Amino acid sequence: MAVPVMSLLVTAFTLTSLSTIVVMARFYSRCFLVRKLSSSDWVMLAAVICTWGSSVTNYYQAKFQDYSHVHDKNSWAVVVTGGNLSWWIHRLFYIVDTCLIKTSILLFYNYIASSHKSFHRITKGMIAIILFASIGMLVAAICSCIPVADAWSFEIFYDSFFGEIKGHCYNPNILWFFSAGFNLVTDTMIWLLPPIFLLNLQALDTKRKLELIGIFSIGIVAVIASAIRLWVLTLWTSGFIQSGNQAVMLLIWGQVEQHAGIISASIPFLRPLYRKLRFKLPRRSQSSPTPKLIAPHWTPEGRPVPPRTPIIPSPSPTLGGSSTEAFRVPSSPLTPIAPFRPEEAIRATV
Repeated sequence: MAVPVMSLLVTAFTLTSLSTIVVMARFYSRCFLVRKLSSSDWVMLAAVICTWGSSVTNYYQAKFQDYSHVHDKNSWAVVVTGGNLSWWIHRLFYIVDTCLIKTSILLFYNYIASSHKSFHRITKGMIAIILFASIGMLVAAICSCIPVADAWSFEIFYDSFFGEIKGHCYNPNILWFFSAGFNLVTDTMIWLLPPIFLLNLQALDTKRKLELIGIFSIGIVAVIASAIRLWVLTLWTSGFIQSGNQAVMLLIWGQVEQHAGIISASIPFLRPLYRKLRFKLPRRSQSSPTPKLIAPHWTPEGRPVPPRTPIIPSPSPTLGGSSTEAFRVPSSPLTPIAPFRPEEAIRATV
């Protein structure tokens, strides 16, 4: 059953707007509260910009899936050319965006694990693997046809219905399955690394470890989205009818996969902002309990004896009167103390 195209646009622009707000809050927290921006922040900003390009591409993909205006070969050519071109651009945005999200997360891992050599080597190795693999997939997506413009040519598409293959294009399903499988494996590895590392970190207490593990566990949504997208991709490539029915679902789960990674990777950076807002919120005034300075006593008849009122010394020196009165000089000078004489001490002992 085909999913309405409008659901794709609502999902794409809603998730993109939410990710933009989260990343903006991340930049505010890092720039104005922590006063330190790192490479992972800038890479994540590039990823959000890339998701906006992907959302705009989804709009054109939804637009060119509407065949209600197709009446002849010329109108059909407009729809086919626009649809093939938008799918070609979508592949590029998807590859670049997933690469930027993973790289930003791993750069953050590389920063916090600078003193942990084994974890440091793992993150560096994964960064290298993801960058090289993404560059290879990007080149393969661009050069899916030689010349490149044949990827959205209506003539080649039209002649293929009659068994005539004029262009030099490879089967793009190979790239789609490799990209989906690669993302599923790398997403699983990336989101499983922090719990393993944090459980072995002695500098953090148990409560803080559980908090961080809970935050990073939100990234499981990205792993689940990658798995579902791979399953939908299998249905999408199973036949011509399924290709039209499952196209919207494939794009929706691609959006969920990307934005789940952006949001879950940015939440740990919002902790300073959360602490600032928590201390600024008005609290309910509570009357402090009166401390019992003296334990109650009981008379032989069984009646309680009221405690004595504690004498609180005045903060200013006074001679009678309230503490607000000025210091008054005595009317007569005080008699000085007589000096001690040794003969008096001898007389006292005798």
